[in-house]
Amino acid sequence: MYLKLRWARFFTLAGWKWKLSNKSGFDFQVTFPCGHSECGSHELLVRICEKTHEALIRKHDDLYDIHYMYGSPHPALFGDGPDNTHWQMVHGAGGGYACLGSWQGRGMDTLWERSAHE
Repeated sequence: MYLKLRWARFFTLAGWKWKLSNKSGFDFQVTFPCGHSECGSHELLVRICEKTHEALIRKHDDLYDIHYMYGSPHPALFGDGPDNTHWQMVHGAGGGYACLGSWQGRGMDTLWERSAHE
């Protein structure tokens, strides 16, 4: 439960729109902005799992077929911190695998640290 609360604080600190998911198997529905003119924003259905990034990749590949990246919201697995997140989505003129740690930049770690205390 603590990890879910921390992610809720993280989404709030990041300024992202979020709500509890009403879709079975998911914890949050999250919308975050994107600077690409083709995108505008992205929407994820987030499932919180206490796993490492490598384990999240395997679990995501087992649960969700590649066709999910072409629809929105995209199913996403979030573990303990921005580096332990994984989803697939169309992005700009391309797309593929995404992780908060690499996709959104270094500021994510700072927000994650703040989410433990605010």
